[in-house]
Amino acid sequence: MIRSCLPLLVSLWATTLAAQGTVVIPEPVLDARRATLRDQLLRFRDTLNTIDAAAGRLQRDYREASAAALSSRARVMTDACARSARNVDPARQAIMAAPASAERQVKSRTELLEEVDRLRGVLSQCKADFSELSRPENSEKVRGYANDRAVRVQGALRRYEASLGSFFSAMGIKVSPVRGKPGQAAA
Repeated sequence: MIRSCLPLLVSLWATTLAAQGTVVIPEPVLDARRATLRDQLLRFRDTLNTIDAAAGRLQRDYREASAAALSSRARVMTDACARSARNVDPARQAIMAAPASAERQVKSRTELLEEVDRLRGVLSQCKADFSELSRPENSEKVRGYANDRAVRVQGALRRYEASLGSFFSAMGIKVSPVRGKPGQAAA
């Protein structure tokens, strides 16, 4: 009898020890300046997501799409790049106004500003390239060259996102996944 109860007692004892080590700490409340900064930068990030979506559709459809569809995809890329380019200055101003006192904060802000400036150039080039490609007579050029250009733009977006994540971390701003709970991985 004692032998059969021993594993049960050990398992009960082990679970209570594990439960004792679990501490749930609520997310720190952001002050108004950091909340405003987060909101402005997430709005900018959301405009950049439209470029990703447009590039994804272009990459998905380029082999089999008609000439009109390819021109349309190039127009959507042009519009997405133009929309994001309009939002670069407000994002940059928000970053500049961010209170950065610690060395890590200053360094990550400087790196993010450099990425924003690079991204401004990439978005300008994206707008020019895809505006040219969106003309109906250039639909076969879209098939041949647009994917490479879209991949370059997406690379710049990934570099900006990495820098933005570092900046948020340095500023003590946690961004949870959309429709997710804090600390929960995106599905």
